[in-house]
Amino acid sequence: MDNHEPLAEKPERKQAVLVVEDDPLIREVMCEILEDANFQVLGQDSTAGAVEVLDSGAAIDAAFVDIDLGDRGGGFEVAKHARERRPDLVVVYTSGGGQPTYAQERVEDSVFVQKPYLPSQICELLKRRLRMCG
Repeated sequence: MDNHEPLAEKPERKQAVLVVEDDPLIREVMCEILEDANFQVLGQDSTAGAVEVLDSGAAIDAAFVDIDLGDRGGGFEVAKHARERRPDLVVVYTSGGGQPTYAQERVEDSVFVQKPYLPSQICELLKRRLRMCG
C-alpha cells in the first residue's frame, strides 16, 4: 500500500495585464473589472511608470494602453517597449480622440478600441486574444 500523499498541484499563475491610463477613474474601474475577471493587474498612469514596470521583469501577458497619455511618449511607445521584451505580448490600444496615425504607429497584431467602451468589452477582448496566443 502506498502511504505517500498526492503532491499538491501548483496553482496556475494568473494572466497579468498592464493597464496604462492617465485618467484615474477609468484606470481604477478597468483594474477592478480585470481583477474581478481573475487577471493579475498592474496599473500605471504614465509612459515612464509603464516602462519601469516592463523593465522590472514582471511577467506580463497583455497591455491595455491609452494612446494619449499626459506625458512624453504615450501608448505607442509603451507598446513598442513592451514588445521588445515580449514579442508575443497581447496589445490593446484605446483613445478618446481620433487616431489617424494608429495604422502607422501601432505594433503588429494589435487592436484598437475607441473610447467610450464598455469595460466588459475590454475584458472579453483580452480573454479572447490571450486564448489565441496561449
